Amino acid sequence: MKKILLAFFMISLLSCEDDDPILDACELIGFEVEATGEFDPYKTYIDTASNQVLVFSSVNLDMISFPFSLNPLVTVSPGASVTPSSGSVVVFDDPEDFVKYTITAKDGLGSEEYIFTIRDNQIPNAGFGNWFEEIGMNAQPFLQPGKYPESTVWATTNMGTSIYSIYGTTPLQDGNNKMVKIETVESVAIPFVAGAMYLGKFDLDAAIADPGNPVAAAKLGIPFFDRPTAIQFKYSFESGDQLIQAALKDPGNLFGGFDIYNLEGTDKFGIKAVLEKRTGDMVTIIAQAEFESDQEISTMTEMKMQLQYLSDDDPTHFHISFSPSVDGGMFKGAIGSSLIIDELKMIYD
Repeated sequence: MKKILLAFFMISLLSCEDDDPILDACELIGFEVEATGEFDPYKTYIDTASNQVLVFSSVNLDMISFPFSLNPLVTVSPGASVTPSSGSVVVFDDPEDFVKYTITAKDGLGSEEYIFTIRDNQIPNAGFGNWFEEIGMNAQPFLQPGKYPESTVWATTNMGTSIYSIYGTTPLQDGNNKMVKIETVESVAIPFVAGAMYLGKFDLDAAIADPGNPVAAAKLGIPFFDRPTAIQFKYSFESGDQLIQAALKDPGNLFGGFDIYNLEGTDKFGIKAVLEKRTGDMVTIIAQAEFESDQEISTMTEMKMQLQYLSDDDPTHFHISFSPSVDGGMFKGAIGSSLIIDELKMIYD
């Protein structure tokens, strides 16, 4: 028996407001995906904040023969139209592919775009083999993890430092394999910039609004509904030569200069993973795992971080973050610290 996954929800119809907001709105009301021989949807998540539709399959995407097609049934505001039309066949060429739906209001004056992607119980591009090109604030291209900017789940601080042509997160080629290298770097204006990579989004506006607080730009988390027992990956770590503390001369003014203090000890890298249940503004931690160390590891070494569950509730979001300087958000660490990550995998016992 074929399964039908139906997502309907109540939303405001005022974002494409006109004289008659009900008739002229351009909102996504429902999204249905029918199971195929390979793709077996068990949950649809419609994110109106980021205009995304995520359909999760109980069959892992690495078991599917690409390209494959779906024909979603799409419900929109009364009088509005949608392209591709409801019931049209859409084709996915690879697990990170996406389909863009455009909803146009009845009067043709307002429109909304939604990105439809497919997921399973793993993390997309968890082997870091795919990278796309983005244009930085210096008008020059740089690489970001993911195959497409529209569907990537990974974020870095690269855009924030692109004005200085400095990039703390870069691909590392090893034969036919690509990994991700995350470094603590320096620029002509800022003496200490800890690279970072995490699941979520980098908010450039937040970075500009609060430049003295690097953590403010990290919007952590992606929709995720499974309960893994552990997170496995390979890593290596090298600490920079001198541990320092950079302190703003004028607190709140990132460009007012820094005082630099040499510290005893060596830099530590940090990895933190959290499963959350988000209900409105309320966030409940379902499970978490955290690790930090100053031990240098010169060869790629496998690590398994056990998730410690604190609740029986089902999660709605997951995030994991990697930093070569665990206190980098407080401008503490060592220039040259380097953390390499590869083959991330969610473990289910």
